Amino acid sequence: MVKRWEGERVHLGERWKGLDMKLLPLDEVDVRILEKLRENARTSNIGIARDLKISEATVRRRIMNMERKGIIKGYSAYIDYQLIENPVKAYVHISVSGTHRDDVVKRACEHSRAVAVYRVTGDHEILCVMLFVDMPELQDFLDSYLDVDGIRDVRAQIVMSPYKGVPWTGV
Repeated sequence: MVKRWEGERVHLGERWKGLDMKLLPLDEVDVRILEKLRENARTSNIGIARDLKISEATVRRRIMNMERKGIIKGYSAYIDYQLIENPVKAYVHISVSGTHRDDVVKRACEHSRAVAVYRVTGDHEILCVMLFVDMPELQDFLDSYLDVDGIRDVRAQIVMSPYKGVPWTGV
């Protein structure tokens, strides 16, 4: 049996291993600070400085610089929705006629259950990652909310369980 995903640390250094760091808008100290923030965004600058064996002022200055550059967009809490509800994560593939794409994208992005909306290649031009409270809510989205001009085809895939999930969706 494959073990279900329980969350894991993101090692940014591994992600960029082998790349010339001069090509990135940050250096190895910045990467190590980002890794600490990804593990726990509530970690104090003093705690990060102690773990990385650098000064708190260096950590504070570098974080402020990465925020100013837009590398750090904000801070959030990971919510395990499975402890609160029985979430339904669905990948909804939408095929649209070209003249209506912008309207359909805007409508999809405005939906309260949209986690992400992407322009993709393949048979369908739009991919919506959705997190519904239950199946009837998904059904209503497919039957009613997407019943608009310009949509040629809709296909939905439902995530049954993650092997390696996305922490911020809890699924």
